[in-house]
Amino acid sequence: MGFKNQTVLITGGAQGIGFSLSKKFSRMGANVVIADNNKDTPKIAKNFDGLGYVCDVTQEKELNNFITFAEEKLGSVHCFISNAGTIFVDPDHVASAPNKTWDLSWKLHLMPHVYAARRLLPGMLDRKYGYLVNTASAAGLLYQIGDAPYSASKAAAISFSEGIAISHGDEGIRSSVICPQYVASNLLGFSDPADAKSIEGLLSPEVVADKVYEAMCRGEFLILPHPEVQKYLTNKVSDYDRWIEGMRKLKKKSIAKRGSAKPLDIIHLV
Repeated sequence: MGFKNQTVLITGGAQGIGFSLSKKFSRMGANVVIADNNKDTPKIAKNFDGLGYVCDVTQEKELNNFITFAEEKLGSVHCFISNAGTIFVDPDHVASAPNKTWDLSWKLHLMPHVYAARRLLPGMLDRKYGYLVNTASAAGLLYQIGDAPYSASKAAAISFSEGIAISHGDEGIRSSVICPQYVASNLLGFSDPADAKSIEGLLSPEVVADKVYEAMCRGEFLILPHPEVQKYLTNKVSDYDRWIEGMRKLKKKSIAKRGSAKPLDIIHLV
């Protein structure tokens, strides 16, 4: 399927993967509306002839207002890509992040998916058509060493996406979950996506957007811009103990070579 003339909403659309997705869908003929907490979001949306709305997606009322804004401008929402997110770093041991960090991770990486589905599903079910897409992460499938709140909340996002597909797939509702590995975005400290070329396995946001769009056109549920993640996942479920030991070795290797096992160090070893 294509998305020409369809209304596509994208959160976190003013930067990184969200911005690249917005440009891609606009080029392919979709009517794109983005939300972001960046005050320049309406101006940024003009880069791809879209509409922008300043919004804190962790607040259900604000997310609902964003959807209402899009509906008033363009009519029914055909596709919602819940993409906003951020990363964290464990201060010390796996449970050392403060409650504030855990709470934010949950509110940002899971609840906006729930809020969007809660707001949009009734109308989509009446029309017997709708597409809900959630950005999670390979960390939700495999775990990100050094960032427990991120990994746990992304795993929850994958589970909720599965719930949409299982519960409403026979009612005209499509669901996908995007699980990239490492992307050269500002979240990882890359101001220039071209820097992705210098690290093996690191993709630019533009490449991720192309792969996501193609997978959505094919109707894939689990979207893996990094195909190697499928191999890692297969190894994990086939021998969980061996996978755990392999992740421990990766942590030790990062500490030995990089001085720490924080996410920005692990990225150079995967």
